[in-house]
Amino acid sequence: MSKMHKDPSTDAPAPESALDFEKAVEQIEQIIERIESGQIGLERSIGEYERGVALIRRCREALGKAEQRVEELTARMQSDAKAGRGSSADAGPAGSAEETPF
Repeated sequence: MSKMHKDPSTDAPAPESALDFEKAVEQIEQIIERIESGQIGLERSIGEYERGVALIRRCREALGKAEQRVEELTARMQSDAKAGRGSSADAGPAGSAEETPF
């Protein structure tokens, strides 16, 4: 009973919170396509627009979390290099631990 099913009355996909980033972006693209093509009426377009806004919010949150995680990992790597726990190869071509590995 804990499985998420589509609501047959609205034919809506799973709630935004259950989607991964890539699937959310895919659904946003599909929503835009349906609205722009005129496949759906005004009322459904408004509902789709609302769903798109919620999906965009979800994607922004996911991107923010990913960015924060990258910053944390970079800071940890730089801290390790400063403390002498990293090898000279980890410090980058100029030997600076301040540079990112990318």
